[in-house]
Amino acid sequence: MVLPGSLHSRLSQALILTAFLGFQALDSITTHLGLALQHVELNRLMGPLISAHGELVAYAVKGTAVAVLLAILMLLCRNKPWVWQAYRVGAWLTAVAVIVNVLQLI
Repeated sequence: MVLPGSLHSRLSQALILTAFLGFQALDSITTHLGLALQHVELNRLMGPLISAHGELVAYAVKGTAVAVLLAILMLLCRNKPWVWQAYRVGAWLTAVAVIVNVLQLI
């Protein structure tokens, strides 16, 4: 039996996945706006990639990473319910990155 408020409920899983993907998209948008306004990329992994290969390559790498994470989620979600907690943490961390980007834009 699945409790409505648990991480196992369909609604909770949908909210976690929507938040994760939504904050990933917002992070890309705010990063693009910041770079267009000549701000420095604060992400230590993406900064060198953007400066060496350009913004488009960095977004391709980010998109590939998100796709791999979604594939892992689909493979593990039935047998390992703790994977939803990892995606919840990932959504929160990306939300913090979006907040930092917005503060940098202001």
